[in-house]
Amino acid sequence: MEAIANSTVIILLAKIRRLDLLNIFKIIITTKVEEEILGSKKVISENKYLEEYVKEKIRIEDPIEEMSLDLDSEENSAISLCKQKNINWFFSDDKRARKTAELLQIKTKGLIGVILENLREKKITKNEAKEILKISVTLNSYYISADIYAKAIELIDDF
Repeated sequence: MEAIANSTVIILLAKIRRLDLLNIFKIIITTKVEEEILGSKKVISENKYLEEYVKEKIRIEDPIEEMSLDLDSEENSAISLCKQKNINWFFSDDKRARKTAELLQIKTKGLIGVILENLREKKITKNEAKEILKISVTLNSYYISADIYAKAIELIDDF
């Protein structure tokens, strides 16, 4: 599956050193997203790991023209690239960016969706999936409601 990603999912996975969960996808990011990821103060201790992953596994491409969306420039460039390249998947955990993408008929996945897809592909076990989610919430400043957390655990258990 080819997808264009915003920084949020990539940064969250870098912080727990699980960028390998993106390997089942062909990830593309824009230059603006790359700058946000590699310049982020949120992942300083993981910068070398993140730089190497971006260099080896992620394609960087920019839209010819950016749409005028009411979003940060990184999300704007990523969603614009989705539309221009007819790529149906946008990875982000930013609520506004996901809503905007969905209004433009672009499917979205966030961290939970990436975990579930790895589980579906048998790249991780149910226990690993639960542990990744738990670590992301407790150590990673990944904010989700108790209801969403419970629903994610239920979805994992359903596999």
